This record gives sequence, C-alpha cells and structure tokens, in this order.
Amino acid sequence: MKILSTLALAVFAFTASAQSYKITGKADENSNGKTVYLVDHNTAEVYDSCVVKKGKFKFKNKITGEKVLKVNIDKSRRTEAVLMVGNKTKATVDFTTNPATVTDKGGYNDQLTAMMNSATEAGEAVNAKIEQMMNEGKSREEIAEAVSADIEAVYDIYRNAINDNKDNILGAYVAGMAARMFYSNLEEIDELIATVKYAGEMAPIKALRENYQKAEATQAGKMFVDFEGYTIDGKPSRLSDYVGKGKYVLVDFWASWCGPCKGEIPNLIELQNQYGGEKFTVLGVNVWDDEEAFKLALEEEGITYPQIVIPQNNKDNATELYGIQGIPQIILFGPDGTIIRRNLRGQSMMDFVAEQLK
Repeated sequence: MKILSTLALAVFAFTASAQSYKITGKADENSNGKTVYLVDHNTAEVYDSCVVKKGKFKFKNKITGEKVLKVNIDKSRRTEAVLMVGNKTKATVDFTTNPATVTDKGGYNDQLTAMMNSATEAGEAVNAKIEQMMNEGKSREEIAEAVSADIEAVYDIYRNAINDNKDNILGAYVAGMAARMFYSNLEEIDELIATVKYAGEMAPIKALRENYQKAEATQAGKMFVDFEGYTIDGKPSRLSDYVGKGKYVLVDFWASWCGPCKGEIPNLIELQNQYGGEKFTVLGVNVWDDEEAFKLALEEEGITYPQIVIPQNNKDNATELYGIQGIPQIILFGPDGTIIRRNLRGQSMMDFVAEQLK
C-alpha cells in the first residue's frame, strides 16, 4: 500500500549556448591527488577533468547549450553528484556530505532541491496517512479514495516544475525523473519532446520512447517477435517453438516475486486444464527473476504448462522486445503467430480466450 515510493534526490547545475560555467568543489583528504571528471549525464561524454588538491577542486570553462552533467571522483558512483549547467552557472559540489550536495545560489540546482524536498515531505505525509488507515482496518478501496487527492497534489509538484520550466533544462530533467509516472504512450512522449526544450536529450525519456516504439510494434494485429531463453531443464528454447505453429498460445510474462502475477496463475491453470491440447496452450515466460525462487514457485503454484526462462543479462530481453513496463503481461497469439490481444487479465481473459477458441 505504499503508493508513493521516494524518488531519489538528484541535484544539478546549468549552461547555455557557448556560456561559461564555474564549478568549485570540496572532497575529503582521501581524495587528494585523484581525478575529478565532468561527464554528460545522458551520453557519458567527458567534458572536463581536474585533480583534487588540499580537499578542493575547480572547473572553469565554456559549454554549448544547457546540460545535465555528472561530477565524479575517479569515475566512481560512490563519489558522484548530478548537476545542471546553464547560463554562467556558478555551482558548489560538496562531497564531504552524504549524499553529496550541489548548490548554486538560487539556480536550477537549488530549485530542484527545494522541489524534491517538498515532494518528499508531501509523499511522507501521504504514506503516514495510508499507514494509519491500514492500522484502522480500512479497505484498499477506502484508502485509495481517501488519499487520491493527496497523491495528485504530490504529482502536481512535479507537473508544475515541468510546466514552469518548459524552456530550460530543469523542466526537461524533472520530466525525465517522472517520465514513467506521467507519459504512458508514444504520443504523450512525443508531445513532451515537442513542448519541453531539451526533453528529447534526456536518457530516461529516450529509453521510454524506444520502449513505447517496441510496444507499438507488438500490438494486436502485428506478427510475433521471436526471442530466446531456456527451459526449466536448461535447454535452449524460443518463443517460435510454440507460437506460429498452428495453435493459440496464451503467453504469460511473470516472476515469482510478483503478487499480481501469482493472482493470475489459477486462471491460467484453469484455461490450460480446460483447453490445453492441439488448439491451445498456456506458455509462461519467466522474467526479472531468481532461478531458485522461480522453480520453487512452479512447485508451490502447481504450474505444469511449459516455461521459457529469460536470463536477466539477456541482450534481447523479451520484455524489452515487447515494450513491457510491468508484469503480469499476458498476450494471446493466434495460430499463425499474429498478436490477438495484449494486457489480458482475470475473468475478461477467461471469457476472451473461450470466445476465440469457439
């Protein structure tokens, strides 16, 4: 019921076309003699570097356009800060604090910090309200109704920051932070890129857009996209071993830790028991999971229909190919391999499969 997860506090510093910037920093004595790098947050290009001397370092240079940059010591994530650089930015990075802090006398970085503090405070208040109502025995529906306005108020903090900064890097960066919350399809992402300057450069937005493009390529009416994993016994296995072979295949992308996934398993077992055979089968595709936990779940849930296991380090991960953001994702494929429908769940899934098989 923790409806709000705390978004990681990120901090920045900013620059405009061929504008100067000055970044000063503090580090502990163990960093003396180490190299500090100034790196593009989205492309990983190194813009500048210097050496820590007597616990201090300084960058003074010019940069074209506003950028989101990372400052890190010896390219270590343990000593890294994110900052926005813009028109004549003067920022201070302090690595002696945990986490590192970035300040810029009321600039983009200070504005972001203030926004994040407001969002965190409001989010904690909502979570406290949820916890109190849970202790009072309120139902999920009652809690959801009671806190819906409070949650929207938290989201509005992000929305307002984006809308108020459409012409600068702050709006684009916040949009990147909130991309998965607010932009649910390719059309919305493209509208964001068209209306918020620099949004198209943000790595999270670019990745989400690519994901939505893949999802559009695997919508109903499209032919299946093949992928490879392995069977429970460790043998190579492909989606094409089942799909496009003349029968309907109901494919369930799931994981053992996923509560909603487990909630659909009795429905899938019922469908397999009722219709499994020459015309139909259920196929599980296990993703984002631990192998031992997956095998234990098969036994505990009584799953006997076939499975394809997708290794987490698989370059052509099935979830990426199908633009899957969350699980369960259940897709019905036709006998020729055409995608008939995505996002099947519950009784409506049962009814839809039964109708297709008539």
